[in-house]
Amino acid sequence: MLEITKILSILILLVSTWNPALSRQLSRRKRYLVFPEGASMSAAACMTAQFWVNPPGIFTDTLAWGVAYDLPTNVTELKAYSGKNQLLKRRSRRELYGKIEKIIQSIGYDGRSCVLRALCEAPGRFLPKEDNLLNYVLKLVFRFPLEKLLPGEPEEHRIYGGAARTGRENPRGDCSEIFNCPFSLIDAALGRYS
Repeated sequence: MLEITKILSILILLVSTWNPALSRQLSRRKRYLVFPEGASMSAAACMTAQFWVNPPGIFTDTLAWGVAYDLPTNVTELKAYSGKNQLLKRRSRRELYGKIEKIIQSIGYDGRSCVLRALCEAPGRFLPKEDNLLNYVLKLVFRFPLEKLLPGEPEEHRIYGGAARTGRENPRGDCSEIFNCPFSLIDAALGRYS
């Protein structure tokens, strides 16, 4: 009898403290950040090498690469990117990948192969919730949307999507063997080669 009273008292306690209002998931409207007309974000990578001549320190050689990205100036433009509009997301990434490919091409490597290798490596490299800003940005850049491609989309979307799909299907695979790029863009961005 004592056991039944204990069980009943626990059940009564649980029922009396349970509040259905607390168990529902709360949500709020999406907020957007817009910038003044003409605002852009730029990123630059610079390398300086000293020539070994006598006297030392007189001559240096500098290489610099820059990428500019127009920032959103209208909320209605941003609303087109929310939800299931994957075509716009893929188009923006395609433009960015093209710029990255040109930068890599300018230093003598195959830019397309290096971008494809990064797309392949990304699914196995980043955590679901990154706590490092640089990792989070790289995850956003190299996470190609894999929703079904529309018939009119460019062939580049299929190529980029294939590389990303290869990485997702085999996250522990060696993408350097599949794509002919001697270095990892992700490792280079994270400073692992310095």
